[in-house]
Amino acid sequence: MSVLSPWTAECVEPVVLDEMAAEGLVRYEPDPDYWLSAEGLPYGYDVQAPDLELGVDELELITQAAGGVMRCDIVLHILVSDLAGRPALARIAERVARRTGGWVFVEFRSPPSAYLVEYLTSAGRCVRVEDAFYLDAAAMNAWIAHPDFHVVK
Repeated sequence: MSVLSPWTAECVEPVVLDEMAAEGLVRYEPDPDYWLSAEGLPYGYDVQAPDLELGVDELELITQAAGGVMRCDIVLHILVSDLAGRPALARIAERVARRTGGWVFVEFRSPPSAYLVEYLTSAGRCVRVEDAFYLDAAAMNAWIAHPDFHVVK
């Protein structure tokens, strides 16, 4: 899961650390790059330049919608394929987006219905990129609360 933020990497990383801890994750002492849930699921994150994985056109869409340049891309990941652990990524992403003025990249299992798109856009701001969306924190919060909520890894 990815969050684009207008904040610099130096400013956003403490927020990511706070939110991982708020989710109940703890640093794995032998390797502090990894975090563990109470169930022992391993999580991690990377803070990188927004253009490392995204094209210029996609970044421009977000820049226009956000009204400012995105300075970093926070990539949150769970290091095992465990469906039960994925919602934590979404909650962390939503809180990081809320605190940093960011946008969460959301993929769907299948193209979202018109109803779902209306539901998300009525809650917050959304930018469509093919069958995926960038959601602001309000729209991401609505997606997390939706009965069809899921996280595609």
